[in-house]
Amino acid sequence: MTVVKLQNNVRGYSLIELLISMAIGLFILAGVVTVMLDGKRNFNHQDEISYLQENARFIKDTLSRDIKMAGYAGCGILEATPVNTLNPPADTEYALGEVAGGSEYVSGAWVPVLAGEWTSITGIDTGSDTLSLGGIFGAGARLAKAMPNTSGVLKVITPTFLEDGDIMFISDCKDSAIAQLHNVTTTGSSPKNDSLVRNQGAGTPGNSTKNLGKQFGTDAEVFLFEIRRYYIADSGIGDASALWRKSNLRAADELVSGVESLQIEFGIDTSVGTVVGPATYGDGVVNRYVGARDITLDVAVTPAWIGWDRVLSVRVNLILRSAGPVYLSDMAVTLNGTNYNDRYLRQRVSFVARMRNRGV
Repeated sequence: MTVVKLQNNVRGYSLIELLISMAIGLFILAGVVTVMLDGKRNFNHQDEISYLQENARFIKDTLSRDIKMAGYAGCGILEATPVNTLNPPADTEYALGEVAGGSEYVSGAWVPVLAGEWTSITGIDTGSDTLSLGGIFGAGARLAKAMPNTSGVLKVITPTFLEDGDIMFISDCKDSAIAQLHNVTTTGSSPKNDSLVRNQGAGTPGNSTKNLGKQFGTDAEVFLFEIRRYYIADSGIGDASALWRKSNLRAADELVSGVESLQIEFGIDTSVGTVVGPATYGDGVVNRYVGARDITLDVAVTPAWIGWDRVLSVRVNLILRSAGPVYLSDMAVTLNGTNYNDRYLRQRVSFVARMRNRGV
């Protein structure tokens, strides 16, 4: 019979050794967790910074392009007044001269008063300004056939980019007209044409007449004439506010979420010209920047002129907010005169864009 004897020096861990090992393990684990959490926070921070920078880049590109294009009339002559068939007061709202505009909320009211299509927009942030830009912002379509008469249907090669209810601008580089499109119908066989039907009195705002004042030929083009309205309102996809744009009678589009403030200043040429009105821009140099409340319809302020027809550039100031909290505790900061105290990251964005179709 074999007897196995255990050696006295063979033994397990003591309780003290086990506790020490657990303490060391927990210390190492805490360090690993801390490194992971710091890495996650840094990643989130960098991700939010990228989010803000991308939003800022998109807004700057979009607004700068629209500001530069404001007042563009294709090959049309800016000094020539188009025939405008829209019913009042839309005939003055959708006019080639309405290149730039805006309003500020002062003492419980918008100055200048929001009118026209602005009144259909709800939820506009009163802590921000509004901006409107008018003109042609895209390519046109050449007429496929000459009009049979001055009240005839406009025919373009199918498919058209226009939609029912759009405001059209027609120009042949000599004369131009503004009218509302009521219906698009496809006619012909090969090639097919889209007939742009404009009725008299129907729709909103509707046309007061079908007569465009000229029998436009195949050298004329049809464009979408737009007034693009920019404003701040609650986001439809998050808890933040957002930058919105509404074009003509179309539904408003949410462009960028996380935009908390939009402040607009207009660069005006105040030098004295020989004629009062849109045909005069002084020396074509911006002399000062003012808010919408300080601009009137071409009023003499000796020795300078101040009016919407004198706006040559637009300065845009924005406050952008991160999508989610970034800081571990509330962070107090003041931007554009507004105090913030929360865990969100914010960025101030400012840029100036010159209106290419204004001045000399």
